[in-house]
Amino acid sequence: MGLARKMVFLLLVLPVFAFQMSSSGWYKLTGKDLTLPEPHEFRKWQFAGSSVIPNDKNNNKAVFPGSHHVFIDPDAHKHRQEKGFFPDGTIIVMEVSHLRYGEGESGFGYFNTGGQDILVQIKDRRVFSGKGWSYYVFYDKDIKAGKKVASPADGRCQSCHQAGAEDDEVFSQYYPVLRKP
Repeated sequence: MGLARKMVFLLLVLPVFAFQMSSSGWYKLTGKDLTLPEPHEFRKWQFAGSSVIPNDKNNNKAVFPGSHHVFIDPDAHKHRQEKGFFPDGTIIVMEVSHLRYGEGESGFGYFNTGGQDILVQIKDRRVFSGKGWSYYVFYDKDIKAGKKVASPADGRCQSCHQAGAEDDEVFSQYYPVLRKP
């Protein structure tokens, strides 16, 4: 391969490889098991938005009831805004704070109980099948018991994301920051 062809190859391939390398530093996969991300790390990422899913308003059958706070790693967010798609290495984290309904000084409302689940969505087509997404759930009771590693969640997460997500298994319809530019 001539020098000019090598330069063109490097200019085309290195930016993609560099992105994948920088994003892979945000999480630790061992096989397909994920180490719990630290809140002080992902809370510095791009904030995608919040929502509240009260269990009492869903016949006590809400999926992950509570206050949801969603973050996306900054490299993936930048790539999404510039190129219009979620690249391999994308990580989306949703903190779910457990709530109780009650009366406070300012009136009736929903208040944090101190419990928290952490849900993680990772895209890596080199590791995961289909569109490359895998889903992880770190439940409050497990986190409090010191469990720091989770295996991919059962197929219910993926089937729900495939059926209801607006774009590439991501619920961007609820979080405008995650939409295509």
